[in-house]
Amino acid sequence: MFESIILGLLQGLAEFLPISSSGHLVIGKSLLGMKEAGMFFDIMLHAGTLLSIFVVFRQKIVDIIVGCLRRDPAQLREAGYIVLASIPTALIGLGFKDALESLFENPHAVCVAELFTGLLLFTSQWGPTGAKHPDAKGVGMNWWRALLTGTVQGIACIPGISRSGSTISAMMFMGVNRKYAGEFSFLMSIPAVGGAALLDFIKWFKCQNPETVARYAIEKPEKALACADASGFTPELLVGMLVSFVFGIIALKWLMSFLKKGQFQHFAWYVWAVGILGLIFI
Repeated sequence: MFESIILGLLQGLAEFLPISSSGHLVIGKSLLGMKEAGMFFDIMLHAGTLLSIFVVFRQKIVDIIVGCLRRDPAQLREAGYIVLASIPTALIGLGFKDALESLFENPHAVCVAELFTGLLLFTSQWGPTGAKHPDAKGVGMNWWRALLTGTVQGIACIPGISRSGSTISAMMFMGVNRKYAGEFSFLMSIPAVGGAALLDFIKWFKCQNPETVARYAIEKPEKALACADASGFTPELLVGMLVSFVFGIIALKWLMSFLKKGQFQHFAWYVWAVGILGLIFI
C-alpha cells in the first residue's frame, strides 16, 4: 500500500510538473530499490492523471467539444491543432518504441536527459514570451507550431525529458502566449497519454488469455515476461489511481500559476539537482 501511494504521488506530481515522471521513476527505482509498478498498475496511474486533466481543463474541453458540434471555426481549428500535434508524437512513439523502452534500463542516460530538460527550462526565459519579456502577449497556435510542438512531445518519450517542460518551452521559444502554451500542452497530452494507456490496456487484456501467454512463451519470451506482472484489480491499484488523480490536479494548478507569473524557469534548478545527484550516486 505504501509503495502504491509513493508511485501515485510521483506519477501525479511529476507527470505535469516539468521534471519528467518517467525519469523520476527510473532514477527512484535505481536509488531506492523500487519494484516495477506492474502493467495494470501503470494503466491505473495514467488513468488518474488523465482524469485530472479533464477536471482542471473541463471548461476548455467542453468549449472545444460543443464548438466542434456547432461547427464553430475557432474551436474546429483548436481541435485540428491538437490532432495535428498528435501525428508526429504517434509516429515517433510507435516508430522508435523498442529503442525508447530500452532507455528505461539505463538510469545514467536518464540523468543526462534530466540535465537537458533543465537546460530547456532555464533558457525558456529568454524566449519571446519568457520571463525576460514580461509584457509580451505572444501569439496563438498555427499548423506549423502544432506540428513542431507535437514533434517535441514525441521526442519527450525519452525518459528524463519532461513532456510538459519541453513542449511549453518550445512554444515559448516560438512566441506562443505562456498561459495558452500551458493549456495546449496539457490538452495535446490527452490523446498521447490516453493512447499510451490504451496500448498498455490491450497488452494487459491479451495477457489474461492463458493460450496467448503460452504462445508468447514459445514465440516471444519477452512478451511472456511482461505478462508475468499483469495482475488484476486490487485495492492498492485504486489507491494509486486516486493519489495520482489528486496530486495531478495539484500539480496542474501549481504549474499554471508558475507560468502566469513567469517563473517557469525555476524548475531547472531542481531538475539539474536530480540529474547530477543521479549521476553521482547511481
